[in-house]
Amino acid sequence: MFGAGRHTDEHAARQPATEVAQIQGGGLVLVVVTETSPLSYCIFLNNRAVPQENVESLSVAVEVSDAGDPVVRATLSSYVTTVAGERSLQHKELFPCTIEMIARERRLVVSCEDLNSIDTVWIALGLHPDGAGRKISGAKGLRILLTNELLDAKVTWVDGDAEDLLPPL
Repeated sequence: MFGAGRHTDEHAARQPATEVAQIQGGGLVLVVVTETSPLSYCIFLNNRAVPQENVESLSVAVEVSDAGDPVVRATLSSYVTTVAGERSLQHKELFPCTIEMIARERRLVVSCEDLNSIDTVWIALGLHPDGAGRKISGAKGLRILLTNELLDAKVTWVDGDAEDLLPPL
């Protein structure tokens, strides 16, 4: 049995599983691209779906300028209906959170604990059989842009080379 040997004193001190499983901080943003032509996707903010017809864009920018200034930003721009029945564009800053994107048989994960520090950013690519991704290092920047017509994800390495993270359509 997995976890065998956990009893007596450890059992009394452990937190309930429902508390340990709780999403903390800014939460989880899950993006699943289901079709590429025409572009079709689902976005979930924690446990809430954001209908594609309400999304203007999702943009993620994590980079360090040549001067050393960090940019750590993730923004969801979406339309909300006002009490008057009009649609209004709203911009929601997502970080600190974890953003997981699954598209074109690829997986990108970006976690950020602190908007003011590049040191708390963690980026992983792919999905191994053990559930882990490959943490990337040596990157100078990461940009992701999703609109109703465009899906683009690029990493820029410290040597200046830029690479597409998703294969072309």
